[in-house]
Amino acid sequence: MIMTVAGMLLTACSSKSPAVDPKDQAGETSEEGQTLTVINPDSVGSKTAANSPANETQKYEIQTRLTDFQLLGDSTGLAWGTTRSELRLYMTNDSGETWTNISPATSVLFSSNPQYGKDIYFVSPTHGWIIRNFSESGEAIVLRTIDGGATWKMTSLPKANEVASVFFINEDRGWILSIDNSQKNDTTKTLYLTNNGGASWIKVMSSPLFPTGPEATNATPIQSNSVSMTFSNEKLGYISAIEFGHPEFYVTRNGGVSWNKSDQFFDMSKYKNCSSFLTGTPTFFNNSDIGWIPVGCSRDDAVKYNGYFTNDGGKTWAYAPFDIDWITETNKGAAPFFINSLEGWNIRNGAVYHTTDQGKTWTALPVNGKLHDVMTNLAYNQVVKLQFYTAKFGWLLVAKSDGKRSLLMQTTDGGRSWRVL
Repeated sequence: MIMTVAGMLLTACSSKSPAVDPKDQAGETSEEGQTLTVINPDSVGSKTAANSPANETQKYEIQTRLTDFQLLGDSTGLAWGTTRSELRLYMTNDSGETWTNISPATSVLFSSNPQYGKDIYFVSPTHGWIIRNFSESGEAIVLRTIDGGATWKMTSLPKANEVASVFFINEDRGWILSIDNSQKNDTTKTLYLTNNGGASWIKVMSSPLFPTGPEATNATPIQSNSVSMTFSNEKLGYISAIEFGHPEFYVTRNGGVSWNKSDQFFDMSKYKNCSSFLTGTPTFFNNSDIGWIPVGCSRDDAVKYNGYFTNDGGKTWAYAPFDIDWITETNKGAAPFFINSLEGWNIRNGAVYHTTDQGKTWTALPVNGKLHDVMTNLAYNQVVKLQFYTAKFGWLLVAKSDGKRSLLMQTTDGGRSWRVL
């Protein structure tokens, strides 16, 4: 069944305690939150919005609260938040020196903060998608751009219910997974596929992807934020989810038409006294069969992460206990980040820890004055997200516990030094 396409065109809106590095200087950081230098090109259309030239008169500064980001290159990335439910989406091509406002029309409202992989997805600086749920009407709107946000076109997905995850393998082929939680004990999943960049969608699967029955009566409901989907090629896809309170993993080998649960994934005997669990998005490095999933154990308002790694596309999994401390519940989403199956980073109490042996050991990098100042002295103590694009280049989003201010930071030396973008 082919979904209807609305032809609207939306234009973009204008282990050991780490040592202190004596060479590092904290500098001054405003307590007012994130300041961005924004450029709004006079003309869009023939050029991509983020790459259009701007003179000094087109630049202005704004203060904003960012809620998420995504790196697209070693100097290119997205960052966004909402103001009065309106999405404010920005792109930089110069490591945060300037930003372009690539937000769609202000009529596209969000009831909660948009998340990457659920509400926003980009495969390149030019090609991206924004998903807007309308739970009351059971409809989803898919906005797509092929010019870096200069213009947006709209597609309607009737009966999509609540979109839980979106993933594109390239500029043409992508999937949207929606969940219908309207019926008790029946969490029907529907998977949509596009082969033309989101101009039209077909339904490839609609069924209770996860088992239901009498045992589900007292189970934790499967909510949209507990389901993550990724594909490593056009046929091989993965879903991680919390099912009946425990992490589970599903694999498709036919592009999403059918899914099978992995019985090699989660081993409850490895965990003791966990009140609940968290799972991250499955990550497969360079679209290969090698990947990993972070699994968090929650207990007494604290979370501890470990990892599961695969070398065969999810057929088998190896449990990797991480020698890291428990973190507070406010940082529950701050799982370690791995750039390959061996090398990763973790942030605790304003210090950066680095591993090159799949988390068996973690080396504390010298304390960076700027990072310590931001997270400790200025009380931006919530780690919202950590991501590295290369072994040297990464971004970190931190926020205050009241949720009113945030700061986006960058490292270019593997986490040893940081600056506010």
